[in-house]
Amino acid sequence: MTGLSTALSQALSGLRVSSDQSALVARNISRANEEGYSRKYASVTTDIDGSARITSINRNSEKKLLDTYNNALSSSEGQSILLSSLERLQQTIGDVDADSSLASGINSLQNALKLYEANPSDTNLARAAVSNAKSVATQLNDVSLDVQNVRSDADTGIKTSVDNVNVLLTKLQDVNAKLVKTPTSSPSAVEYLDTRDSILKELSSELGIRTVPQANNGIAVYTDGGVTLFNQVARTVTFSPSNALGASAPGNTVFADGVAIAGPGVQMPSSQGKLATQVYVRDTLAVDYHRQIDEIARGLVVAFAEKDQSASPALPDATGLFSYSGSPAVPTSATVISGLASSFKVNSAFDSDAGGNPALLRDGGANGAAYLSNQSGMSGYQGRVTELISALDRPMSFAPEAKLPSPASVKGLAGSSAGWVEGLRAEASNKADFLEALTVRSREAISRVSGVNVDEEMSAMLNLERSYQAAAKVMTVVGQMFDSLLSAVR
Repeated sequence: MTGLSTALSQALSGLRVSSDQSALVARNISRANEEGYSRKYASVTTDIDGSARITSINRNSEKKLLDTYNNALSSSEGQSILLSSLERLQQTIGDVDADSSLASGINSLQNALKLYEANPSDTNLARAAVSNAKSVATQLNDVSLDVQNVRSDADTGIKTSVDNVNVLLTKLQDVNAKLVKTPTSSPSAVEYLDTRDSILKELSSELGIRTVPQANNGIAVYTDGGVTLFNQVARTVTFSPSNALGASAPGNTVFADGVAIAGPGVQMPSSQGKLATQVYVRDTLAVDYHRQIDEIARGLVVAFAEKDQSASPALPDATGLFSYSGSPAVPTSATVISGLASSFKVNSAFDSDAGGNPALLRDGGANGAAYLSNQSGMSGYQGRVTELISALDRPMSFAPEAKLPSPASVKGLAGSSAGWVEGLRAEASNKADFLEALTVRSREAISRVSGVNVDEEMSAMLNLERSYQAAAKVMTVVGQMFDSLLSAVR
């Protein structure tokens, strides 16, 4: 009897284990295509009496692979933001060969001046040159506005990232608290681990992170710069939107747990993810580009400035065809005047639409008789127009902050600026492709280790069915033996 009871107990335990394992395999198959789901498997042990039981539910997982993927994802997401911003900036200045580009606009202005130089008595040619100048001014105004929009959008993106980080940290705190209180042998533990991994993946897209294991399956999370984001409780990430961004003024700082992680005064900088890249776009990339636009505008103001033609002592140079908010003073050489391009315009004294006289291009004198070049009043006078044409090709010094070759002509500077943006865009595009491929490869590596192979699961299901059938057969035989034994006793 004892032997039959033991056999029956062993068969029953085999049925239970096979049934539970079959349910686990069925769940693996049904969730095989679910993002973030890792394959689950049961650890089975045999007790001293020969009966089997499941000791724990485990999952296929590899922390190093997850860390590699999170780092790749963080870099890739940040690079995508950078590439998108550079593509927007590239569109503002255009290809140097395109008719809509700033370089082309300046070239068209010079060509219009050449036509006027050939026939300086033709007022229509003077108006055409002023019209071209107005187009250049509009282009510079538009580019300046577009760059500010890029900065403003990046600032908004920083706020979105910060909000997302705080939401994810709150979710992380909730699941981590449940996880550390759950026995490692509980089936719920592996589900919590999957959920936490998914949260960490989302978090890494916003900023670079580093995780450190703690007791009872817990973790601590730090930024890639070493600032605590989560350690038993979520730390708060704060940021105040920069509502009014000056042309070169940095925006507000991002803090995590009271420590600056991005922006002005950063102490332990984060360098990966959407958040860090958007701060770079807002405070560095777009600012550098705006300085270039301001320097192009300053170069045009200087090139078309009027000089004192009277006897000494000479009066200071004064703005001519092009003016700005600081007119009539001519800007200092090689000095960025922040926001100059936004106030850049054609002097109304030259604009016939505003009641001005376009012939001032030929004669000078917009700032008074002392600045009159055409002293004799000849309608065929060419000297001033010739000087303006040459000024667009004459090398001048530009501010080193603009990060462009200096000295250079104002025409050359416009072309260099377009080349600078395109060079950065091409480099960012290549790097974005590489990082995207790295992210895909890392995801595939995780899938190979922790993902579900449906074919393998189906094979395991067939083996479990055979085990179930074998255990059931044993129970049938034991049952028959019990019946025979009881019949003999009667």
